[in-house]
Amino acid sequence: MTTDIVRTVGGRASPAMARRRRSLGPMTQTDAPVDAESPRVTPALLRWAESMCGRRLAGVHHDRRGNRPSDARFRVANRVFDSARLAHTDIAVPTLGAFRAVTGLEPEEQRVYEAAGRWYVTLFGDRAVRAVDLDDWESPVAELGVRLVGPAGLPVEDADGRRELRLLRVGARRPVAGDPLESIEARFALERVAGWAGGASLRLCVADLVQGALIEREVDVNRVLDAEVRPWLAERVAVIRARVADPTPQPGLECAHCRYVAGCAAHA
Repeated sequence: MTTDIVRTVGGRASPAMARRRRSLGPMTQTDAPVDAESPRVTPALLRWAESMCGRRLAGVHHDRRGNRPSDARFRVANRVFDSARLAHTDIAVPTLGAFRAVTGLEPEEQRVYEAAGRWYVTLFGDRAVRAVDLDDWESPVAELGVRLVGPAGLPVEDADGRRELRLLRVGARRPVAGDPLESIEARFALERVAGWAGGASLRLCVADLVQGALIEREVDVNRVLDAEVRPWLAERVAVIRARVADPTPQPGLECAHCRYVAGCAAHA
């Protein structure tokens, strides 16, 4: 069976949220330097670069201040991710005790959380591993002059040092057919953990914790990064930069979820 990957953020506030961002006023000057930080690239930008509203894309890419988005969409996934990580504070197999009742969830969300916990234990219950503490929000890519900002999955290793990267999906919208690396989120995550995983092999796991599906691939990290991930990433960043050069608003359905509606000429 196959599945896809969720944008789990581990329940932590993004370090980028604490940084100063520019206001919406100069949104038309997207070809000018924004600040000392490199522009950000997220899985969403990589996926929707051709079709996303130019103004919205420019705002995200340059990390401009906007309306604070709701976290409701990722609330359950965040709790599942946190519980899975805490289940592996030390080298151990996961147990249902790690997925006990949590506060702040609606009854329906609690049921999904419990089901996801059961599937996590079912799919990974025979693997004793320890969670590896990495920066779980962003990584610079100096060669491209950008920061990859977004989740990098759950990195773990066993008692013999064998490495594994688990991407946990709660409520898949699109299936991954066959190879986990066909997913944008998996390629993004592998580049994000390159400093930890480079020079060795890695088991890449994508689990759907609602449908109970798991796909895996043993990855020669350096070879896959050089041959597949980095050329693809450079191409996608080039597309993003080309779109940012013309940040014309494109009103449509995505306006309902846009952080940059305030001051947008399309809604004047």
